[in-house]
Amino acid sequence: MPTIPVTVLGPAESGKTVYLASLFRRLAIPRPDLGFHVQLPPEQSTRLNKVYQRITSPDAWPDPQRRADISEWEFTCSVRTARDETYSPFSLTYLDYSGEHLTEPDGRVEAGDRVLGRIEESEFLLVLLDGVKVLRFLDGDLRLMEDLVAVFSHMLRSRAVVHFVITKWDVLAGAGHTVRTVRDRLMRHPDFRDTVETLLSLDRTRTVRFIPVSSVGLDFAALASDGMTMVKKGGFPAPLNVEIPFMAVLLDLFEAQLKEMERHAPPESQQIDQRGRRLAWVRMVADRMPLVRTVLHTAAMRSPLMRLVRDHMADAVLHYVETQVAAYGERVEQDITQLRDHLLRATSEKEALNGLVDVFHARLTAFEAEYPGSRIVEGEASWTTARTA
Repeated sequence: MPTIPVTVLGPAESGKTVYLASLFRRLAIPRPDLGFHVQLPPEQSTRLNKVYQRITSPDAWPDPQRRADISEWEFTCSVRTARDETYSPFSLTYLDYSGEHLTEPDGRVEAGDRVLGRIEESEFLLVLLDGVKVLRFLDGDLRLMEDLVAVFSHMLRSRAVVHFVITKWDVLAGAGHTVRTVRDRLMRHPDFRDTVETLLSLDRTRTVRFIPVSSVGLDFAALASDGMTMVKKGGFPAPLNVEIPFMAVLLDLFEAQLKEMERHAPPESQQIDQRGRRLAWVRMVADRMPLVRTVLHTAAMRSPLMRLVRDHMADAVLHYVETQVAAYGERVEQDITQLRDHLLRATSEKEALNGLVDVFHARLTAFEAEYPGSRIVEGEASWTTARTA
């Protein structure tokens, strides 16, 4: 079973551990709208459940992580089929740590060195943006960027695929903001814009996501009069979009493989418009499936993660290519319920993984339609800045 390592970045109090506890609570139980669930080792499950209990308690929020705390959480993605069989085709490990390792680095601290080393080696980064600080930034308070500059300087040491996860989205949504307006305002700041444009210029990336999440939902808490503190209103949390980054990591891993193959595209394909070029490209790959395995083999020589993909997930990459062809041909089935029911009829780990690819693809397509502007592709950053200037 391949394990995909993900590093969670963010300054102190950006909500990293709360997000992971909410993600676990959302995915720990097989739910009708998902078709899959996650499992953690018992000790990790107990720890995240305790964090979640603090979230739901009527008085206080979970305590911030101590500087020495570093945790690596292993989320095993599992499908329990209608025949009561369980398949676990992959897992994600999330490295979680005190944000002070970035904003107040100390080279003498061994744990800090471990975090920085992991960032440099990462292929996937989740950068958490505190929604309360984002709201204050939109009102002219630039301290958000002061925190992020330290994060960006470390983030750009890697060539990772990056997702910006905007936490506490209930606060921003309540103030009338959308993903597009938040993204465009962030992109007006030169440090943020230049960082995103640098990310988009990397061969393996070319896509940056902005994913709004709320670990507690839209009606569980409200911003206090001080403009900084979140006050609980009672009731039960209803996490919003917390599973989207989890789903995006798997598909963006496969997208990285397609981009690796696209680097070897014939010169004549450069003359075709972007959408036509992409469709022609994925169709060509679909017709020449051995090319996928060849490129995976080459990439595996450079990356331990790609070696795992080659050895355990190559067939799923091929299936993803076929799914992309269907999507561009507008023949893809967008009924998530039907796709989920098909997933639950899986009879092997391979079928379970292919079913997850279909469900994740459809769910992300629906998410992007609901939240326009949540994805920036190569070449769009400068256009976005010009349009909003």
